[in-house]
Amino acid sequence: MGDAREKVLPGIEAYIDQGDKGFSRIQMLLDATGGLSLSQVCAVTGLEGSTIQNWVKRGWVARAYGKRYEEEHIARILIINALKECIKLEHISLLMQYVNGPEGGEGGVIIKESELFNFLCDALGRMGKAQDHSKSGVENVINAVIRDYRGPTPDARARIRKALMLMIYACVCTDVKRGTEAMMKQIISDLENPAEPAAEAPDANVSALSRERADYAESGPETRKTVSQTLREWDISSVERIIIDHSEESSGSQQSEDAEKTVNRPWFSRRK
Repeated sequence: MGDAREKVLPGIEAYIDQGDKGFSRIQMLLDATGGLSLSQVCAVTGLEGSTIQNWVKRGWVARAYGKRYEEEHIARILIINALKECIKLEHISLLMQYVNGPEGGEGGVIIKESELFNFLCDALGRMGKAQDHSKSGVENVINAVIRDYRGPTPDARARIRKALMLMIYACVCTDVKRGTEAMMKQIISDLENPAEPAAEAPDANVSALSRERADYAESGPETRKTVSQTLREWDISSVERIIIDHSEESSGSQQSEDAEKTVNRPWFSRRK
């Protein structure tokens, strides 16, 4: 699957760096602002506001609290965004019900969805290094990720293990699908614009087309903009803007002071 940070999976890559805790980046913003507005959620996910509102309308994401999206909302949005190209949205909702039961149901949750998202990020990061996508390889990764998990019910661990297996393979399938689409795009381009035969060079016997293909293989498949690409371009000034905007809304409050303190300390290093 290649470098875990560059090639592992849409909507997830930016959250699986070494030393990162997956949801921790978002949690820092939530701690500073007390909740994100719809426009701020769009800024950190790369999704359109209409898309998020549609998910809320269909019941796949809970309604915001006073127009503020909190941990449970954003974790669900991130999970849906990571799985939606391979799994139907209504089935993702069913998957979350399998893990924690229906929203508002009896029995309570066995794991917060932000923690489940952390598990997924951790598992994908380990897989990117291990390069083993066999069933036994994935099971070993999952067992390592949830090693310290202690659930409130006897079947909690088994349910999380099964859910993670499905989520991981959904992400892998999406990665493969995007790769094949990019390859097909290149083949169509080759057919529409056939390369002219290159003149023989004394020190090489490689055609121009071969060079182009080698360059393409090194650069990796081209895909449309994903959450991870959005966050790669999203430098510290964007984080400051969100927190400053919130500070202006609640000027004079203790929350504003906390936000200002957060602005003055580094958040995360820009990806190179």
